[in-house]
Amino acid sequence: MGKKKFYLVVLELLKQNKKPSDIAKQLNISKQKIYYYTKTLKELGFIEKKGYGVWKIIRSKKEDLEHALNWRDKKIRGHAFIWKVKSKKFNWIELLKKKGIKYNLVRGYTPRIIIKDMKIWLGKESIIIYDNRSFYGSNAIESRKYAVFGIKSILEYLQKRLGISLGRYLFKPVREHYGLIKNELARQVNDKGEKIIVRDDLDGEWLWIDDSIGMEGELETGGKGITKDRVALNLEVQNWYNDMKQTNFKVTPSFLMESIFNVTQNQLMFNQNFESHVKSIMQLGNSTEANTKSIELLADVVKELSEEVKKIK
Repeated sequence: MGKKKFYLVVLELLKQNKKPSDIAKQLNISKQKIYYYTKTLKELGFIEKKGYGVWKIIRSKKEDLEHALNWRDKKIRGHAFIWKVKSKKFNWIELLKKKGIKYNLVRGYTPRIIIKDMKIWLGKESIIIYDNRSFYGSNAIESRKYAVFGIKSILEYLQKRLGISLGRYLFKPVREHYGLIKNELARQVNDKGEKIIVRDDLDGEWLWIDDSIGMEGELETGGKGITKDRVALNLEVQNWYNDMKQTNFKVTPSFLMESIFNVTQNQLMFNQNFESHVKSIMQLGNSTEANTKSIELLADVVKELSEEVKKIK
């Protein structure tokens, strides 16, 4: 049984009001191991101790537990998600007043509320949600999966709080950032107190290193138009960096241009020699002596060509 599944089993048995000592017997493991698992579940916010051997379950969803355990591994951090959710037409202001929910009007007509420290804009045909939480996974796709679970829980809470039904959820991310945690390049940049920011005309800032939250080196990607290919870009940058590191960063654009120039010069010399030898052969004529000299000369040409090829290689 994998460790993540084992945590889920322990959590499920605690939900059944079983004491850690009973769980240890049932699973045939030591009490010390059960203590370790219950301690971790407590630290992750899934259980709360009420008395000796008595635990209160705070949350128990499988996806929440998987995400929490991935957070401990700290591989990819997805964050700064902005979601656009299709909505039915509601009189938002009337609903908010009725439920006693505070709001601010943006541009004079769009109410903005804050629920669970998240900013939510209630538009005529869509709801915009800025999720300020971080979602961890073994890769960017898994991180986004947990972010989707997160937005669904927000929508469920919003419907319950306002007493409405949005029907089938139709939503998409309009912005998302991904960070490669504990990245070596980011560590080196942060140690020097420097920053790296890459911009283009399409997405604005799309790659940067800025250890603003103390992640021990985080290489981030983002932008306005995230695509499926862009999601894994941070990993590609790491592969590029590691590849450069193998050559001690000597294979620079200048190095490549100089190498191409040298090869081009060799090819020009090769062409000149070849043309010269061919011209000489044609001038020798068809006599027996000329043919003999032609063969000897041709042999020399082949030999020289071989040497030139070796130089190019």
